[in-house]
Amino acid sequence: MFFLSVLIVSFIIFILLTSFFNMNHKVIVSSISALVVSVLVQVLEQFYLSSIIIAALIFYFIIANIKAFINEQLKLLVAVLFSTAIVTLILSFAYFNQISNISDSEILRVMFIYYPLLIIFITCYTYMLLCLFNFKVLQVSNPLLYIMNRIRGFMRTIQLLWIASRKGLNHLIQQDHAKLPHVIAEILDEMGGVFVKFAQVLSTKKEILPSNYIDAFSSLHDQVKPLSEDELKTIIDNKIGNIDDIYESFEMRPIAAASIGQVHLAKLKLTGEIVVVKILRPNVKQKITVDLDLLIQFVSWLSERSSKISRLGLIELARGFKKSLIEETDFDIEALNTNMLRKAFKEHNITIRVPKVYSEYSTKHVLTMEYIEGDSFTKEVTTDVSEMIMHAFLNQILMIGIFHADPHPGNIMLTTDGEVALIDFGSVGYLSNDERAGMLSFLIGYSNNDAQEMAHGLMRVCERENVPEEDMIERHLNKLLSEASFSHDPTSVMMGRLMSMIAEMGLSLKPTVAGAFRAIITLDGTLSSVDEEYSLTAASESYASRIDKGRLSEEHFSKIKGRLEDYIPNLLELPILKDNKITIVHEEKHHLNDFIGTLTVGIFTVICMVVMLMSFFVQGELMQFLLAPLSMSGFGVGMIILIMSVIRQLKPKV
Repeated sequence: MFFLSVLIVSFIIFILLTSFFNMNHKVIVSSISALVVSVLVQVLEQFYLSSIIIAALIFYFIIANIKAFINEQLKLLVAVLFSTAIVTLILSFAYFNQISNISDSEILRVMFIYYPLLIIFITCYTYMLLCLFNFKVLQVSNPLLYIMNRIRGFMRTIQLLWIASRKGLNHLIQQDHAKLPHVIAEILDEMGGVFVKFAQVLSTKKEILPSNYIDAFSSLHDQVKPLSEDELKTIIDNKIGNIDDIYESFEMRPIAAASIGQVHLAKLKLTGEIVVVKILRPNVKQKITVDLDLLIQFVSWLSERSSKISRLGLIELARGFKKSLIEETDFDIEALNTNMLRKAFKEHNITIRVPKVYSEYSTKHVLTMEYIEGDSFTKEVTTDVSEMIMHAFLNQILMIGIFHADPHPGNIMLTTDGEVALIDFGSVGYLSNDERAGMLSFLIGYSNNDAQEMAHGLMRVCERENVPEEDMIERHLNKLLSEASFSHDPTSVMMGRLMSMIAEMGLSLKPTVAGAFRAIITLDGTLSSVDEEYSLTAASESYASRIDKGRLSEEHFSKIKGRLEDYIPNLLELPILKDNKITIVHEEKHHLNDFIGTLTVGIFTVICMVVMLMSFFVQGELMQFLLAPLSMSGFGVGMIILIMSVIRQLKPKV
């Protein structure tokens, strides 16, 4: 009867909570949650452990208010629950049940001195261990969701392995069979969602992938079921307000739908303007993160087993794809990107339209933007239009430092007024001044057929580690220039082979610069498909001819001069400048802090060991309940931390 009563009460509580948070499958979630809670309460009653939970919560409330623990509540809660349970069980079964005729004064002393002291100290030890081993489940904001995602990831892994084995993927990889691209495409298609979207991205990488892979991936379509009317209304009502108060009309059928979200046409009630409304699918970030991690594992597995696939650079593409897709799940980022580029285009007189964002009707989950009427970039255009678009992108990269990172045909529009418009700013790249200067040097060097200037620019946009000599890079670039000069479109050939050269030399472009190169190559493919006479060589040469190189040099010199004027007076005041020598102390200070930390733990461990050895010679309750447990647990924790410190110091630095 008690169990049934608890079950009913728990079910009512959970059904109210699921209704309040608008969760899916309310009855199922409430039933399972109520059953789990009921069983837990029954177990606690059976083993008389209810007092452990009560005591733990009291201690948690006390310790949680200590400033040092405020940002680590979950780890602290686990540590308190564990230590309270251990100490309570040991006291109950090893002391009170074993010793008869215990005086009241001894009970008071044990319960009000030893009991709280042991809980507090063992909580600290447990907390140190949790911090040391850095358990992932204790770092996330929602551990239950993390566990559910882990389970979902395991199920998706099983599904992927089953599909791959059924298609005979491992056998085809070993044979390097001609059917391999189509089998990989079929696996991605059956996995759906993120996997199909990745295949669609790969189908645009004509400069990287062979034609048989492009053909296999081009046939895949991201087919997803649209959100229901009730789901749409719930999202809008919860995120920006009542749908009937904001929109005069709202088309429930989406004009576009994908695995992340969908797009609807609507009319604002206040102004009568036609707008597009992007709706993010519920819990999509958590769902796609699981699939994105699995996708990277799958691509890594393929690359390890096939040298041909490894040379395609799919792992880097998958990682970049994950980063851009995660950014697309936050419409605040897209709204910021759109506003920044809209403003920059006006300041630099770039004649490409960017939609207006209605911030009062936009959140992280709903984005309301100006509706631009037109067609996707699939019709034929003139060379003037295609060159204008390429010039606009080069301006974004070289002058503004902010660029649209995914200029595929679906994101470029020809409006009914004959203008060009850009949409979908979920994936945008940002370049630093130094990166822009490096790319500009590379472009100017290329336009002047100057391999030395190109090498200088390339070194500025590559990661600093393992960079070969500039002379070697210059020789490779001279060879590339010679090979490209015999092509009908030297710049396209140069851009395509440049990536291979960079990989062969062991260079690594900075991520944002690599994104800029990919954007140029993607746009080159887009423009080539709509303009037969378009040439990247001609577009880049005409752009380079319009650059005022003298003015650019003067601007760069002015910037450097201004920085030196700011930096030198401050530099002279720094304490690290002594006897006309600059002493680098940052790294030494870092090692010094590590040494002091290790020394402190070592002294703590030695003290615990001494106390532990002494406790074996001390008789009575002091040894049984305080000295031995505290010293043994402290010695154990200290030794673990010391071993971990030694391993970290001996580990080779990479």
